[in-house]
Amino acid sequence: KKICLALHATGTDVSSRSVSRRLLNDFDLKSCKPARKLCLTHAMKVKRLAYVQKHITWTVAQWSQVLFSDESSIQQFNPRKRHVRRPVGKRFDERYTVQTMKHPPSFMIWGAMSVTGTAGLFFLPNGTTMNGQKYVDLLKDKLELHMNVHSCKIFMQDGTPCHRSKIISEFLKEKKIKVLDWPGNSPDLNPIENLWEVLKNKVADKQPSSAKDLEDAIK
Repeated sequence: KKICLALHATGTDVSSRSVSRRLLNDFDLKSCKPARKLCLTHAMKVKRLAYVQKHITWTVAQWSQVLFSDESSIQQFNPRKRHVRRPVGKRFDERYTVQTMKHPPSFMIWGAMSVTGTAGLFFLPNGTTMNGQKYVDLLKDKLELHMNVHSCKIFMQDGTPCHRSKIISEFLKEKKIKVLDWPGNSPDLNPIENLWEVLKNKVADKQPSSAKDLEDAIK
């Protein structure tokens, strides 16, 4: 549209379709949605680079000692994007629609994983948010057990404020649990994010019809 307006100002009238066609055929510029990237400050970029440089030579055996953890919210209706091929006039046919709800049931869960597999699952009570006390209670119940089961010596958690609270630092220090240095705002570096995506897709395939069905599907 901007190109059309600029050309029009010079006395040349062309349609937006003509501009799109020329951009594609003559310059190989396809129309596509911009890629989404994390909003990173310079300081964050420096920390991410330092993290990668520090661990780039780690072996599979070293990474196998890490227990990766994270929280994630899972809704009854997964808002994942889909594409459908439908006949003309069938836009609202149930076979070609995705169900939505104004306030769908959802659960905030905590989980962990290692090279061995999944390690623990914790459902945060509805209507509550994670804080230092809830998180330390969770770790007391889950962390040592699963680190022993998975033969892990290093614990990975992100930089969420409650993870960095004094009560958590004291707990981890008391239990002599080594924590992986983690750069802020870097979920793309955490392999458990891929597991969350798999889980959400599988839950959506089960089409849970209630909060209870959703909880059962997640488990």
